[in-house]
Amino acid sequence: MNKIKYDKRDKKIYLVLAVVTTIIFAVCFSLLQMDLEVENLSAAFYASFMIVSTSFLPIISFAMWIMFFDSHMYLKRLEKYGLTVPYRKNDYDNNLEKLPQAQGTVFLDERQKANESKESKALAYISWIISLGMAVYTVWFFIRFSHMLENVAFFGLVCIFITICWLAFGFYYFKQKNPNKYRDDVDYKSNLKVRKHLVEGIIAIVILLAITIVGAVNMYTMSKYVERSKEHPEEVAKIEDDILEV
Repeated sequence: MNKIKYDKRDKKIYLVLAVVTTIIFAVCFSLLQMDLEVENLSAAFYASFMIVSTSFLPIISFAMWIMFFDSHMYLKRLEKYGLTVPYRKNDYDNNLEKLPQAQGTVFLDERQKANESKESKALAYISWIISLGMAVYTVWFFIRFSHMLENVAFFGLVCIFITICWLAFGFYYFKQKNPNKYRDDVDYKSNLKVRKHLVEGIIAIVILLAITIVGAVNMYTMSKYVERSKEHPEEVAKIEDDILEV
């Protein structure tokens, strides 16, 4: 059975949650910018308030907006294929194949589905742009630490590997533009593989990009530490002694 991913009610719920959490986050963030009398607040309460305001709320708000846009684009695909957009999934037993054709529409035929997916192209181009950025960072990394490559060569190789991964990631999305090999998730009449759609792909890219940035920053920091340890070994030895004493 091909399940219905979203209905109109889901879209409304995600929109309300996204707006509410965004407003709450904006209010909390504004309060943090004010000169509050912190001494009148308990340390535990103020710390909890800061954590919720700067970590949990923005993450929840971002997630709700992602769900809203994903549901919006899914319902648009239903309309594109001439299917009735359900208000409640349960009205059709949560079965995509039970959705009737909307009045005055027909299900897309093979000729109409022959166009390449713009969403797949967009995801591929985003991945390749990141790959290009990582390639520039890799070249800069080798130039910056060219005087001690024997000590940080491993980090440079990791940068090259990450660049290649992003390049391959782009080709993974780019091949999904082919309508003869991949289909939209609402095209239940086709036996082809389901392509990754825009919002789902962007989520994956954002997560991997965050990992890439953290990795790049850590590699640079560790390389700087190695550089400093070779230029000023006495300082590093002192830091290590202080750590051992603690």
